Formats: sequence, structure tokens, C-alpha cells
Amino acid sequence: MVSKSKILGKSPLILVSIGSTKFAFSRLSSVLKEIDKNRYLIIDKFLPPDQFIALIKKADRTIIHGGPGTILLAVKYAKFMPLIIPRLAKYREHVDDHQLFFTKYLRNKLPDSLKKYFVTNEKIKDVIHRYLKIKNVPNNLSKYLFINKKENKLIKNLDKYLNSI
Repeated sequence: MVSKSKILGKSPLILVSIGSTKFAFSRLSSVLKEIDKNRYLIIDKFLPPDQFIALIKKADRTIIHGGPGTILLAVKYAKFMPLIIPRLAKYREHVDDHQLFFTKYLRNKLPDSLKKYFVTNEKIKDVIHRYLKIKNVPNNLSKYLFINKKENKLIKNLDKYLNSI
């Protein structure tokens, strides 16, 4: 099967959301320098939720930081499995490791076949390159994440917050 991008002559859109925090995400930025700049769009500032959701829906690949709000939007709206890479305090990418803890928490709820999309190690270069080479896998994270009553309450509160901004 020939991909739509080859027929239309366009590269697939890789959406990269690094968050809007003041801290650099150098581990991810250094890997992106190895990829053709015409293939990806970096979101490094706050976007209104409707604009961000529209980009997530369009993207052929989604690489995001481990912020809970961003993960929730990717779970709900990404066409294909997103790659979640938490920022780490030891690299001064954030003030603490809450993104790593949240990513590990969610990863533990997934079947083994999907855990590779929730990166919990520091070495992300090979993970990203493998992710960009594999066939797109439909996003079915909503079957496993944010589905019980407590998690639904979290979703509603995150949605309410995101819509209030």
C-alpha cells in the first residue's frame, strides 16, 4: 500500500509538543536536529485548546512531553499512537520528576505491546528513530487510560480547565 504522503508528495506531519515551560528540553531538541525540519512542527508555547487539538488530529506522528494535560489530549484525539517522553529533573528539563512518575503510572495500565510508547528511560534517540520508522499504529489508548470513575473525574476536571483558558 502506498502512503497518502507519497501520492501527494508531502512528508507526514510529525507534531512535537515540548510544553510551554521555561526549561529547555535539550534531549529531545538534539534528536530533532537529525530529522528533516520540513517533517515536523514543534509546539513550544501555549496554544488555545481548539488549535492544539486540531493539530493533534492532523498529525501522522505525535511526540509529546509527559504533562498530564497533553497526554490526555493525545489519548483522546491522536489518530495514531503518540510517543510520550517525560521531561526529567536531572537534566534540568523541569523542577521535579512528576512527568516521569505520571508516565510510569499510565504505562503500568497498558498491555505490553503499547508500553513502548510511554518512554521511561533517559536514552530517547533510538526510541524516537524507531518510532518514526514503524508503521502507524491506530491510537487505542482510550481503551486503557482514563476510563474508571476516578479517572473520568480527572478527565472532566482537565477538560474543564483546558476549556477555561
